[in-house]
Amino acid sequence: MKEAKLTLDVNEKPPVLKWIILALQHVFAMFGATILVPILVNSTAGETVLTIPVALVTSGIGTLIYILCTKGKSPVYLGSSFAFITPIAVGAAKAGIGGAMTGVMLVGLIYIVVAIIISFLGKEWLKKLLPPIVIGPMIMIIGLGLAPTAISEIGISADVTAMDYKGVIVGVFTFLVTALVMLKGKGFLKVVPFLVGMVSGYVLSVILGIVDFTPVIEAAFFSIPDFVVPFISYTPTLGAALTIAPIALVTIAEHIGDHTALSTIIGKDLLKEPGLNRTLLGDGVATFFAGLLGGPANTTYGENTSVVGMTKIASVWVIGLAAIFAICLGFLGKFTAIVSTMPTSVLGGVALLLYGFIAVNGLKTLIENRTDFSKSRNVIIASSMLVIGLGGAVINIATVTVSGMSLAAIVGILLNLLLPKDSEEAVEETTVAQAKIEKDELKVAVDSKENKKGKNKKNKENKKQDRTEKEEVVVLDHPLVEHKLSILRDKNTGTKEFRELVSELGMFLCYEAMKEAELDDIEIETPIQKIVAKRLNEDKYAFLPILRAGTGMLDGLINVIPNAKIGHIGMYRNEETLEPVRYFFKVPSDIKNREVLVLDPMLATGGSGCDAIEQLKQEGVTKIKFLCLIAAPEGVKKMQEEHPDVKIYCAALDEKLNEKGYIVPGLGDAGDRIFGTK
Repeated sequence: MKEAKLTLDVNEKPPVLKWIILALQHVFAMFGATILVPILVNSTAGETVLTIPVALVTSGIGTLIYILCTKGKSPVYLGSSFAFITPIAVGAAKAGIGGAMTGVMLVGLIYIVVAIIISFLGKEWLKKLLPPIVIGPMIMIIGLGLAPTAISEIGISADVTAMDYKGVIVGVFTFLVTALVMLKGKGFLKVVPFLVGMVSGYVLSVILGIVDFTPVIEAAFFSIPDFVVPFISYTPTLGAALTIAPIALVTIAEHIGDHTALSTIIGKDLLKEPGLNRTLLGDGVATFFAGLLGGPANTTYGENTSVVGMTKIASVWVIGLAAIFAICLGFLGKFTAIVSTMPTSVLGGVALLLYGFIAVNGLKTLIENRTDFSKSRNVIIASSMLVIGLGGAVINIATVTVSGMSLAAIVGILLNLLLPKDSEEAVEETTVAQAKIEKDELKVAVDSKENKKGKNKKNKENKKQDRTEKEEVVVLDHPLVEHKLSILRDKNTGTKEFRELVSELGMFLCYEAMKEAELDDIEIETPIQKIVAKRLNEDKYAFLPILRAGTGMLDGLINVIPNAKIGHIGMYRNEETLEPVRYFFKVPSDIKNREVLVLDPMLATGGSGCDAIEQLKQEGVTKIKFLCLIAAPEGVKKMQEEHPDVKIYCAALDEKLNEKGYIVPGLGDAGDRIFGTK
């Protein structure tokens, strides 16, 4: 992963004044959502379950714990998680504050256990347990399940007999301000729309005279938060455990997504260093500690990720100071009393957007991962989860109750594990093509066009250097490609037809690989008039098939760029070690001045491809692309680790390698099928 251009890197400490200002930015970014969670939990439960001072203190301490667990290598602020609003409220209603906090601590332990398992077994099992078809509906249920609360807080629910017009005006005003900031806000304002909405709604509430300042007058300037400690304030009970604990699965998936996004921003793969096991451990210990003091579950914070992206300040020193500021705010009695006087209509106006925003994020998860609802299996899983989660389903097992979101999560996971998949679906699950390939294993193709909009053509090359460069995998997405691949995979396809299809697909890959080719202006004369046209300088390119199977793709590329020079590298795979063995290498003398397209039908273990690219780099080649028909995740991972600057183009990304190193489902040995040797 390339280093991003940061103003302050992860371990850089800024000058004192700048340090304070930057830390305050993070405090404001986290503040709105962190105080919303206890307020909304209490509103949903109809009683005080969480307090704002404790939420602030536990988020600050949790962030410091996270920094320690990740060895100061991940600039993340932990805040209160919206996913737990309903579960904590329901858990408190069923088993009291003790049940709710025991559930929160159990969530922290789940994080810790998952982190330990990942340390020993890796993270593949987690992807299979929590695919998009399970995570998407779970997130949707979180948002939609809270919808009645938002409507009730504004004061426009069906059970309202006498409408409070002042409250409705405040709620609508808060909603409009929040929406306007989300749409039109610039810079830091765009990061904190909910905070701006709340402050604006609160000011209008004061003007309309619906704020009671009595709690502010009675509050001390400094006060110790009302910590709720087990065995002192309550006796731990597992009565609400299954109501709260399963939501950890949702936040674990969000955790991976947030850290992937932050990795892109700072140019360092946080899932590898400090590692997903350490980042999850940080979240887990922080959440357990929060439950130990009576606070809400902690989570990676989207708003603060946005602040890092906006300011290019990735310093954990800044994050750490923000955490200390948050802890201090929790002890300011007057300040937290002011927050507690916020009218419910203000919260309703913000929640109207917030809860919908959460639900839409669940839908977005399904869309981005191309979940195919023409598949009956996907329809069964999603529809069952939505109906169970939103329909009020409850199962009582002795003293333990499972309901709503938690029951939907359990049902979704079980259905995903038990319902059979057809072979096409199994491939598609790992072939999430060019927009988004498995977040923590394969780097995603990043479309640089957004970064180029509005830039002067004269500065085009300079701007290219400034943007964050990402290694890419491009999977062809076209009905004709899928059609021809299906024939290619068929074991009954004969040698002649197989050879022709390999050549034809090679041509398609060449077209895709040349998408960003630079063209020269040249004057030509049409039958009508002279014009300046665009033309490719074919002498800038060379093709390098890896012998022997790579030559099968060569004719297709030559049809596209007939004047490109051709080199050859001879390699075979040791059947025992699966390592590549090189026996021939012949390339054009000026190869270092050319862009080279390396050809090999199969990217399996990645050994041959990586070795060929290494040979080219030793010859001075700096522009290399790798073209293959079918790739395996293992091969892609190896190539991206060893040659992150090389872009990979393939017609399909298959499921895995088998014990013999063949791609599954694959198409067999490409060389043997091209040349008819078996």
